[in-house]
Amino acid sequence: MRHKNSRISAKPASANGRKSTGAQAAEFAAALTVLVIFFVIPLLDLSVIPVRWGLANHIITSYSVNFARAETLSRAFEQLESDVNLQDLLKKIGGVNAKQLRLALVITKTATPDKKLVVSEPKHIPSEWLPDSPNGPFQYELELFATVEVSPMLLVNIGEKKIPGLNAPFTVTMTSSSNWENLGRNPNTNEFFMNE
Repeated sequence: MRHKNSRISAKPASANGRKSTGAQAAEFAAALTVLVIFFVIPLLDLSVIPVRWGLANHIITSYSVNFARAETLSRAFEQLESDVNLQDLLKKIGGVNAKQLRLALVITKTATPDKKLVVSEPKHIPSEWLPDSPNGPFQYELELFATVEVSPMLLVNIGEKKIPGLNAPFTVTMTSSSNWENLGRNPNTNEFFMNE
């Protein structure tokens, strides 16, 4: 149906030489871009971050067990300072960077668990907190504190605003404790190994 003096026709699209197939390609490309940027990338980041956190936590736990098996407390501190394998293993996970690692011996009175002593340097345990003290018994745990940055898998640049977990790493503090195993005395010095 044509109107008089009009170039507009009510013919179907195929009559004008255009086909209806592919007409939505422009909308599909925009929708696909929005889907990838706002849904797929954040979901990938959210799925990778817990895996990286879990692997880092496992490595820190296994190292705290190894440090607690040291012969003396000073040797455990030396191992932490000299051993670069812990930081290397965290870096090999990918996206995990250790900012700070530190050890502390936590002594808890068994009868009253709210009474604690935290020793952050070797050879500084008071005599009333040693295993032969009449104030005992005590529980001795070596704690490894790690401040770790966990990065997302894909960093999305959305301007100057930093969103941890999406376009910036987030910082988490992990703590792992293991029972101090060597409660004996050094036969040469008669000091407890934990206080050497």
